[in-house]
Amino acid sequence: MTTPFPFETIPTKEFFYGRENELKDLKSHIQNYTNVLLFSKRRMGKSTLIKNLLKEIEDNHIVIYIDICNIITAEDFARLLIKGIIASEKGDILASIKKLTSSFKKISVEPTFDSKTEEMGIKAITYNLSFNELIEDSFAALFKLTKEKKVVLAIDDIQQISNMKDINIAAVLRKYIQESNNISYIFIGSKGNALNSMFTNNAQLYSIASQMPLKALKIKDIYNYAKEYLNVSKELIEYIYELCKGETKLIHMVLHRIYIDKDNSNTIDSELVDAVIDEVLVSKNDFYKTLFQVLSINQKKAFRLLAKYGKELFSEKILKEENISRSSMQSSLKQLFAKEYIDKENGNYLIPDPAFELWAKKYL
Repeated sequence: MTTPFPFETIPTKEFFYGRENELKDLKSHIQNYTNVLLFSKRRMGKSTLIKNLLKEIEDNHIVIYIDICNIITAEDFARLLIKGIIASEKGDILASIKKLTSSFKKISVEPTFDSKTEEMGIKAITYNLSFNELIEDSFAALFKLTKEKKVVLAIDDIQQISNMKDINIAAVLRKYIQESNNISYIFIGSKGNALNSMFTNNAQLYSIASQMPLKALKIKDIYNYAKEYLNVSKELIEYIYELCKGETKLIHMVLHRIYIDKDNSNTIDSELVDAVIDEVLVSKNDFYKTLFQVLSINQKKAFRLLAKYGKELFSEKILKEENISRSSMQSSLKQLFAKEYIDKENGNYLIPDPAFELWAKKYL
C-alpha cells in the first residue's frame, strides 16, 4: 500500500506539502548565485525538501546531490562527489562516457551493466588516486559543466567532514567555492556541535553561505493535508504534534500507522495515538536500549533525569532522586552534549530526538 505519509522514503510531489515558502526562497538563492546552509534538528525534512527542489529545477540546471553521512575518509568524500557528477549525466551512455573522459584528467570511466535491471550505467575508476588528485579532477569536471548550464551542488550531512582529521575538507571546499562561477552550493546539516564549529565566526566555511534554518512544519499545514486521508480533528493533530515535538518523520510515522489501521478502528482519538506511539517505541526499543547502555552510570542518571523533568536539574530534590552531585550532573550533561545525545537551546538542555525522550520516559 502506498502511504500518503512517507517517513522512510522521499515523498513524491503528490505527497510533499507545507514547504512552498522554503522552495521559493531556495530558488531565489540559486537564481542569485548565493550559497545556502540549510540546517535544523534531524528528521525535520531537510533532505526531502532539497530532493524535491532539485527535481523541480533539473530541466534548467545540472543538479548534483551527495549524501556524505557514512564517509570515513577524505577519499570517500571525493569519490561520492565524482559519483554525483557522473549521476548528473543524462542520455546516451557512450556520449556521456566520451564527455566525462574529456572532463576528467586522471580519473577514467567505463560502462557497467546490471543483469537484474538490464540497465547500463557508468562507474569511475579511482584506484590509487590521492584525495588531492580526486578532488582536483572533480572540480575540473564541475567547472567544465558550468559552461553548459548552471550547476547546483547539494551536500547532505555536511557536518561529517569535520570528522576528517588528516585533511581539512572545509578549507579545500572554501578554496574551490571561491574559484567557482555558475555553481550554487547547498549545504545541508543537522544542528549540532560539529555544524556550529564549521560555520561560526573564524571557521573555514564562515560567511561562505547564507544560513537558512528549517523550522518544523506548521500545524495547520499538517492538519489540512492529513484530513484529506484521515477523519481527524485539528485538536488531535495538535496532540500528535506536541508528542512528536514537531518532528516531521515521527509525525508521519504515527499518521502512517493510523492510516493503515483506519479500517480496523472506528475512532481516531488520543487513545489510539497513544497506542500507536507505544508501537513505535517497541519497534525502537533495542536501538535505544543499546544507545543508553553504552553511557557511564552518571551519564545514565543525568539522561534519565533530563527525560523525566526537563528543567531544574540542579535542584536538591532532583539530584537526590538519583544520588548524583551537582558537579557530576554538570559534567555528565556536558559529556552527553558532546556526544550529541542531548542539545542545548536558550541555555537549557533537551533531548532532540522526541522518540528517544518518549522511550526514556516509558522505560527508564
